[in-house]
Amino acid sequence: MSEASATGSPVAEVRAALAAHASTRSLAEAALEPVQGGLSNHAWQAGQGDQRYFVRLGGPESATLGVDRASERAMLEIVAAAGLSPPLLACDPSNGLLVTQFVTGRPWRREDARESRNIERIAERLRLLHGLAPPSGVRRIDFAAQARSLETQLRALADAWQAGRTHRDDGGNPTGIEVASVASIRRVADVAFDRLATRGPHPVLCHNDLHHLNLVDDGNRLWIVDWEYGGIGDPLFDLASYACQHEFTADERARLLDAYAGSAIEAPALEAACMAFDVVQCLWYLLWAARNPGSGGEYASRAAVLARRLTAARW
Repeated sequence: MSEASATGSPVAEVRAALAAHASTRSLAEAALEPVQGGLSNHAWQAGQGDQRYFVRLGGPESATLGVDRASERAMLEIVAAAGLSPPLLACDPSNGLLVTQFVTGRPWRREDARESRNIERIAERLRLLHGLAPPSGVRRIDFAAQARSLETQLRALADAWQAGRTHRDDGGNPTGIEVASVASIRRVADVAFDRLATRGPHPVLCHNDLHHLNLVDDGNRLWIVDWEYGGIGDPLFDLASYACQHEFTADERARLLDAYAGSAIEAPALEAACMAFDVVQCLWYLLWAARNPGSGGEYASRAAVLARRLTAARW
């Protein structure tokens, strides 16, 4: 769709949001080039003279998927000041508007994330992040509570479909939710979270979504972007996020642990965190696909892979 035909579209919405803030008003009429990203947000690269900016408008389902925009703003302020994230121009929790300087570099590929040198680089970034003093306004992240919330929403969708089915013959389950699979995932979750509970609290600032597309390399510095799911939590979940989303082998997990903390964290603790992280990933993908059957095919496929891995787990 061209900008000229975009009235009432996300382009029109983001221009109105940019115009509403003094710090971004000059970008309201700038050229906007779409940036490919997740399904739940819209993003652009905006130009103004010699400066380039990243502009994001949050999706309407963000809160139900675990996003807290006020916490995101508080976290972005400190991680940008620490040089972990690009400099911040604006962040408006009321509409999901985010504007940062655009980093000239390239997102990592999956294979980049698994290179030994890059495992050391991400470990260094995480040590810096986890050593920052948490500011006020940043939420606490409870992965066990997040899993329960996602599961509750999934079951409500499945129950609503089942209730409606008694009045018509739809054929098939349009939500794509297999209640038996969700129950199996719950059993894995219970074991994983019980094991992690024995570690006690280790509250630090965490990113929690260390996918290679959220890592931008400018040749000198590794930047971490997309802090929507960040907060105060257990640093193990940052390690688990990175290991799980790049299908690390046992040897690669050991290399990550050694680069991050030497022998201070034992492998079984990371294994439990990886299982717990996969539970939340799987439920998140299931919920997105169930709510967006027309565009959630890729996420439904990811959920199926994770569900098979989780239900096959032997502790």
